[in-house]
Amino acid sequence: MSVLKKVILIILTAAVFGACSKGEKRIVAKYDNGNPYIACFYKKQGGKEVRTYQEHYYPDGKIRAKGKCEGEKRKGVWKFYYQDGSEFARADFSERKEGTSWQVRYDKDSLLVKKTDVLTSVAFSNEGTPVSLRIEKDGQEIFYRFFNSFKLMERITLKGNVPQGEALSWYENGNINSVHYYVDGLQDSLYTVYSESGQKLLSGKYSKGVKVGKWEYFSSEGKPLGVEYYDSDGTILKERERPGLTYYYSEK
Repeated sequence: MSVLKKVILIILTAAVFGACSKGEKRIVAKYDNGNPYIACFYKKQGGKEVRTYQEHYYPDGKIRAKGKCEGEKRKGVWKFYYQDGSEFARADFSERKEGTSWQVRYDKDSLLVKKTDVLTSVAFSNEGTPVSLRIEKDGQEIFYRFFNSFKLMERITLKGNVPQGEALSWYENGNINSVHYYVDGLQDSLYTVYSESGQKLLSGKYSKGVKVGKWEYFSSEGKPLGVEYYDSDGTILKERERPGLTYYYSEK
């Protein structure tokens, strides 16, 4: 037998053995396009059929999540993937249903959450994929929220359950949506909002939860849409003019 044939045989044998080791594969849910949504693997144990492994897919058939099961419970390390195939997160579900040793990637080159970070809470979607995580890291509490695609939606620093410090939100394309700052749960300092394409839409400042100073507004094309001015106590000093708007009043 040639070397090439031996290599092919080894690969095929390994693939078959790997598939068999998980058990019998069954598609339990499908997308509207007919592609599998969730697949479960079953084995006979003690005369009973037990689920031993589970896979979740994207609509195009790529793996979204996978891991071992013991019946209805997750077991061991589960991995979650971005649609491009790169790893988003992994966690060990052997000891806790929330998972331990979480490792979450912003992209292939940078980590949001390391194994050494302390997980304080995690929320899952109906399909069992993570939608938010809260951790203690370097003396700070940080809350992360994710889109269904696993891309980062929000990052807020906390003190207890109260926002404290910087809060950022993103669009699903990765561009910044807004930048906030908090002091003891109240918005404070600069506040900026951007369009999905990256154009600044709003820029202003808060002081202990009230608008102060100059606030500027822009269209999605960057055209100025007016300026407002606020006193130190939040009282509006000058409303912005809004070209093209006509107000109608009626008397009863």
